[in-house]
Amino acid sequence: MADEEKIPPTFLEKLLFYTTASFVLLAIFSLFAFLFLVPFVIEPAFTTIFMQFDPTAALCVTSQVKHLVGASNCTWASCREGCTKDLFECTQIRVNYKLGNDTNVTLADFEELVREERALRKDYEYDSFDSTDELPDVLPTGLQGSDSEWYFTGARLFPNVKGCGYPPILNCTIFYGKYRPLGTNYSCYYSRVDPGLVITELDMWQNTLNLVYAMAIPIPSFIISVIYLTFAYFKIYNTEEESEQEPLKNDAEAMATGDDEKPTTPGSDTFREDLACFGHQLKLQLANEKPKEGFESNSPPISNSASLSGTKSSFVNA
Repeated sequence: MADEEKIPPTFLEKLLFYTTASFVLLAIFSLFAFLFLVPFVIEPAFTTIFMQFDPTAALCVTSQVKHLVGASNCTWASCREGCTKDLFECTQIRVNYKLGNDTNVTLADFEELVREERALRKDYEYDSFDSTDELPDVLPTGLQGSDSEWYFTGARLFPNVKGCGYPPILNCTIFYGKYRPLGTNYSCYYSRVDPGLVITELDMWQNTLNLVYAMAIPIPSFIISVIYLTFAYFKIYNTEEESEQEPLKNDAEAMATGDDEKPTTPGSDTFREDLACFGHQLKLQLANEKPKEGFESNSPPISNSASLSGTKSSFVNA
C-alpha cells in the first residue's frame, strides 16, 4: 500500500509550534537564572537589608590582624574570593570604630589612637603573618561605655555583608593591602543588629536595585511561561485533537443510525465499508451475467423453413 502523502503544516501550525518552543526555553532559562542568582545576589541583598546597616559612615581604625591556618581556626575571613570554597587559610581583621554622627570625633582622634597603638606594638612586625602571631588586646572587645572614645572595639571587618566575592568586583589582594596595616583609618558601616559586623562599602540603592532585577525578571518570566504552556496544553492542543476526531465520530454515528446522508471522508470506516460493499455487488453482477451469455451462444438457431411452414399452415386454416 502506498504511503499517504504528507500535508505540509500551515502558517498557524508553524506559529503555534515556535511559540510553544520559545515559552519552553524561556521557562527553563528563567528557572536556572533564578537558582543561580539566589546565592550570589538575592540572598546577600536580603541579608544586607535585614542587618540594618547605618547609612551614616562610622570612623574605623585597624586594631588587630590575624593570619591563621587550618579549617578549625578559619571560622571566618575578612575577605575571600569565592563564596563556596572551604577555608584552610584566612586573614582576620578587627577594627575599632566611632560613630560618624558624634560631634567630638575628629581626625585628630584617629591620629592620636594610631600613635598610642604603635607605641604599644612597636616590637610587632605586622607585615609578617604566622598562625601563632596575635596582637594583644588593648581594649576589651565589644560595646564600650558612654565615657569611652570608641563605640565598639574588636569588630570584624568585611568588604560586604558576606565577606566574599569574585573578581573584578572584589579583589582580596587589594582589600588586604588597603585595610591590613595596623592603625589605618577609614570610613566603615556598622550593623545595628550586630554591631560587631562592619563593612567597608555600602550602597543601599544599588543593593535594592540588584534585588529588584534579580527577582522581577526571572520570576515573572517563569510564571508567564507556565501559564501559557498550561493554557496551550488544555485548550489549544486538545481542541485540535477533538477537531481531528470529529469526522470519525460523525461517520460512526452515521453508520449506527443508518443515515447515508452523513458526510464521509476517504479515511473513514464508513467509506471503506461502502467501497467493499460496492465491490462485492459488482462481482455478483458480473458472475450472473456470464452464464446468460453462455446459454445464448450455445442454443441452436431457428431455421427459416420452420418459420415458412408455420406461415403456410396459418393460410390453410384460414
